[in-house]
Amino acid sequence: MQKISCVIMLCSSLSIVGCQTTTPIQPSIETPKTKVIPQPPTPTSKVIITPYPDHEIRREAQPLPPVAPPQPPRVILPEQTPTPNRHLKNGHGIAAYEKLMQDYLQSLRKNNLIAAEQQLIQAQRIAPQSADVYRELARLANLKKQAANAEALARKGLTFAQNNVQRKQLWQQILQSAQQQNKAALIQQAQQNIAKY
Repeated sequence: MQKISCVIMLCSSLSIVGCQTTTPIQPSIETPKTKVIPQPPTPTSKVIITPYPDHEIRREAQPLPPVAPPQPPRVILPEQTPTPNRHLKNGHGIAAYEKLMQDYLQSLRKNNLIAAEQQLIQAQRIAPQSADVYRELARLANLKKQAANAEALARKGLTFAQNNVQRKQLWQQILQSAQQQNKAALIQQAQQNIAKY
């Protein structure tokens, strides 16, 4: 069986090799010869270009310029101007902000949480960097049992807190939200920060 398969393979490979070595027959077709008539050269422009004579070109070897060591880049720094105290848009001194905060407290006393939240959002638009607004928004979220939202708002307020009283009040809101979520590590962290401030 093996001999037969070897013979078949040998024959097929020879037939393939034989086909590759023969050159294909090309049909011979006579093409009619065309007669080419040379045309006289026509000047395309009136400018005559003459080559530059080589004997007038002088070739001299010139020494390379000396290579200087690379200099470090020169950096010019601007003058240091003292930075003014950080002025936040926290709403202090703006009558509309103070009125909205008073209206918020009245709505909260009446337990009208929807109106209170709307007034806080308007106050936040006037004073987007007010830690007090974020503290009160966190307080409202805790009252609505939205603990994760309360924690996020209180943490945002911490970035704008300007004194330890504000920081302590914001950490108290974080503590309440952590207690609602049963997060032991966050409760411990909040208690430590409340004690620190």
